[in-house]
Amino acid sequence: MKSIFDPAVRQELIHRVNSLRTDSPRVFGNMTAPQGLHHINGAFQMYLGELKAPYHGNNLKAALLRFFTFSPMPIPRGKGKTSPPLVSEGAYDLEAEKARFRDLLERVGARRDQKEWPVSPVFGKLTGEQYGKLGYKHTDHHLQQFGV
Repeated sequence: MKSIFDPAVRQELIHRVNSLRTDSPRVFGNMTAPQGLHHINGAFQMYLGELKAPYHGNNLKAALLRFFTFSPMPIPRGKGKTSPPLVSEGAYDLEAEKARFRDLLERVGARRDQKEWPVSPVFGKLTGEQYGKLGYKHTDHHLQQFGV
């Protein structure tokens, strides 16, 4: 599974994000492209510990979600519940979100060897390796939402 700790993967994601347009049509879901990118950026802020959200799962549910998320299966379209701090409603400047994305992605990517990571509100305790894979899979899922 790809990881955002790989510099080539980060470049791939940056290239894909740069192809987003404000009017990029949705393939699935309800968010606009700027809202989707704002949502992704919020997830990266959570990985960095800059955006706090309490763990609201239970150990069995978190274990099942980790199993499916870190499997080769794609994230189901429109089936998950978004953690409240990551709900992106309203209008966002796409170019500003692109700049934030590049900065946040590089900052998370630089933490590869970090030992301590924030507890995920959905998945519970994750390793750095798991955050690297989750960062890619979550970003890829939402970029696919807009056909990029």
